[in-house]
Amino acid sequence: MLTKTLNWQEITNELSHSVFLILEDGSFFYVNKHACESLKYSREEMSKMKVFDVTPRYENISWKDTWEKFRKLKRVHHESTHRDREGNEFPVLVNVSYNEEAADQPFLIVHTYDLSENQRDRQQLLLAIKSAKVAFWDLDLKSGNVYISPELHNQLGHDTDVEWNVDVWKSGLHPDDYDTAVGCLEDFQSGKSDEYLNVYRLRHTDGEYRWFESRGQFVHDSAGNQIRMVGTQIDITDQKLIEEEVRKMLRRSEAVSKSLARSNRDLEQFAYVASHDLRAPLRGLIHLTNWVREDAADAKVELPDNVLEHLRKMQDQVERMDALLSGLLEYSRVGNRNHMQRSVELLEVLTDAVELADVPPNFEIVLPEKDFSWMTVREPLQRVFQNLIDNAVKHHDRDSGTVKITYTETENELIFSVTDDGPGIESKYHAKVFEIFQKLHQENGDEGSGLGLTIVQKLVQTTGGQIEIHNVSPRGSEFRFTWPKVISFEDLN
Repeated sequence: MLTKTLNWQEITNELSHSVFLILEDGSFFYVNKHACESLKYSREEMSKMKVFDVTPRYENISWKDTWEKFRKLKRVHHESTHRDREGNEFPVLVNVSYNEEAADQPFLIVHTYDLSENQRDRQQLLLAIKSAKVAFWDLDLKSGNVYISPELHNQLGHDTDVEWNVDVWKSGLHPDDYDTAVGCLEDFQSGKSDEYLNVYRLRHTDGEYRWFESRGQFVHDSAGNQIRMVGTQIDITDQKLIEEEVRKMLRRSEAVSKSLARSNRDLEQFAYVASHDLRAPLRGLIHLTNWVREDAADAKVELPDNVLEHLRKMQDQVERMDALLSGLLEYSRVGNRNHMQRSVELLEVLTDAVELADVPPNFEIVLPEKDFSWMTVREPLQRVFQNLIDNAVKHHDRDSGTVKITYTETENELIFSVTDDGPGIESKYHAKVFEIFQKLHQENGDEGSGLGLTIVQKLVQTTGGQIEIHNVSPRGSEFRFTWPKVISFEDLN
């Protein structure tokens, strides 16, 4: 018996049958070791596949309708076929459980048992089911006598000569499951329910309770009268343990996500309030340095050079702090609101970005020759280009230079490149430049906030894109970033 100290992935990898976790779009977000071996795919390959790739029956029917059936019934038990990497098809018994613990992403927990192609006739199928530990029961409705297969005795740890009937079954039910399980049986026998599908816990001889799933149908005589009720019972304890571990994992994941989101909101709110409120006294300090100069002039007092230098340095530091707080304010706002999407002309965005950037006349900005139009958020994209152009010019080591902007198009995104012919950035600093408050050229008198590239990265990632740095030959840097053609509002929240 598996111990509860194992996590659900360890449990599934020890099983001798296949386990799949399937999302609503039919993709696999987990498969166990046996499933990979049976289908002859690696786990990485299966993570990129969908249920249609291994189950031929779904090629000709609507997966959407099938998903809805699973969602409604919660548990489904049927025969199907699987197809492996080499195209070989083989029959399987399929046990499907619909999990809706995570309302934003429900999924199926599917257990399959290989019947193999040479087990089509009844006797061989019975042997396969027996090896899959499926128990049989046969209830005589007139006498109340029940025949159970040896496997059912084995499931509960009984000797095969132990008496079994409906009352014995009831006495072994877990107290929490008694009313539901007995009610399910009575509803089917009275005709209130068209299908007998019962899930309950029964007491094992070791004192522990095991989970079982039982299915049954009526057998009729020649006159159409119900004379027997026959069915199967499967031990699903391991499945229940896995389901519970998955639910715990989802609850922990959701709790962590909510906590992280709350922390991010608190941090962004703090950054906004702090940067906004602190700028007021800074502006007062700027006025104060000017008033000192004015008061000295009014009093016809000539301030010493060192005092004037101190005032200049004070004003420079105050302006630097104001730039830092302004950057913090902008950084805290990125992603906090939805930008209206509208039709955008790329060259128009780039032209405005160049005009707003601080570009000296001896620098050349080369724009793409071909324009591109699409629906997107204009302001964040323009801000990204403006910051990258500013960064290229500010950190250039010559009095003149060139910044070239190009793009390529894929099916789902645009890939932009902003390349300069400056001193370049050593590879070991490529990740560091995106960190908050990091500046690599402080010795050059750079009074910036150190937030420009941090804001660029956050703007790009908020829309679902990525940004990276590459060195170019013979000198210079390339900032390459992706921008999705379609941006969901969730990406901008």
